[in-house]
Amino acid sequence: MKKVGFFDCYDYNKGWILVEMSVDDYSDNIDWLEFVVPEAGLEKDDWQCAYLEQYLNDDGTKKLCRLYSEPKQAVKPCRFAFFLCKIKEKKLVTPYGEFSLENLKPVPERLKKCIEFQDED
Repeated sequence: MKKVGFFDCYDYNKGWILVEMSVDDYSDNIDWLEFVVPEAGLEKDDWQCAYLEQYLNDDGTKKLCRLYSEPKQAVKPCRFAFFLCKIKEKKLVTPYGEFSLENLKPVPERLKKCIEFQDED
C-alpha cells in the first residue's frame, strides 16, 4: 500500500466535509472513484465518492491547476483536497487505507484562500 504523508478533515460548512491528504504516489495514478464512504444497505457503486478534487502544492497553500483539471505533469508526492457530504457514516476508504471522518477541525486559512466549492443542486 502507498504511504500517506498527511491526512486531515475539516468542517467546511453545514453539509460538507473537506478532506486533505498527501500520498506517496503520482497524481495521474489516483482513481477518485476509489475514495468512498461505505454505506450499509447500498451497493459499492452507490457509495459516496470524492467531490471537487483539487491538487495542491507541497505545503497546501496553492492549487496546482484549475478545478476539474489535473497537473500538466504528474507530481509525486501528491497533495490534494476534496469534499464529502456529511452523512452518518464516518469512515473514508481509499487505496491508501481507511481514515476516520470524525473530530472535524476548522478549515485552515491557507485552504480557505485557495479551495473552490460548488454545492450540488
